[in-house]
Amino acid sequence: MIVLALLLDVAEIKDVAYGDHAKQKLDLTVPKGAKDFPTVLFIHGGAWREGDRRLYGALGRRFAEAGVGLAATSYRLSPEVKHPEHAKDVARAFAWVHANIAAHGGSPDRLYVMGHSAGGHLAALLALDAAYLDDLKVPRGAIKGAIPMSGVYLVTALPPDTRGILKILPDAFGSDRDVCRAASPVTHVKNAACPFLVLTETDDNLKVRPSMMFLKAAVERSGAKGFEFVDAEGRDHFSIIARMMGEAEDPYRQRVLEFVLAQR
Repeated sequence: MIVLALLLDVAEIKDVAYGDHAKQKLDLTVPKGAKDFPTVLFIHGGAWREGDRRLYGALGRRFAEAGVGLAATSYRLSPEVKHPEHAKDVARAFAWVHANIAAHGGSPDRLYVMGHSAGGHLAALLALDAAYLDDLKVPRGAIKGAIPMSGVYLVTALPPDTRGILKILPDAFGSDRDVCRAASPVTHVKNAACPFLVLTETDDNLKVRPSMMFLKAAVERSGAKGFEFVDAEGRDHFSIIARMMGEAEDPYRQRVLEFVLAQR
């Protein structure tokens, strides 16, 4: 087990622009005075249509207190945009961190992607489909590990008049089967080039847990290596991230930090 540094002083840099749109901003929280620390790009959830980086300041502080930087990013949302624009935005945010984290004390060679819910989908896709970072000239291998939480890993093509909770899929991805297939992390697992720590919750109240099973099955079929799957006992879709942000000790935050600090 990694022994984590506790309660380091932190520095917060708010509203850093990585693009021209109001949503193309990130908040960076780092361990004050530390050098060459790892940094996690955190991608918020919200069904690709809501949510904001500013809800996760506490997560940044918890990580920075343990010696890990965290860049919480916003991105353009549906219905203003559809896939692949969400993924292109988080790729731009990662490219900004890669180019600029050294100026804030971090190492550009120790970068990770993490996301919750819709952000879990985007974190997994960014780590598995190299095209997004290739387009930005970010070198292959820049992502050292991925931590998708409670994500959607199989995007199903549904008609635009779909009703209920599943309407979020055609609203965010459209209804073209080829587009939805390319947007699905399960399509790209054979290309995995970094370790994955995939978290879900045992008390799944939004029925997204089966998507992790699709991802696990795709990994097994492809023979991909480096995937670890963890069920958060007694957590639901919201408490898994809420308790990770709290001041109290949390075993799943500890597991994420150990995963990050173990990669060299």
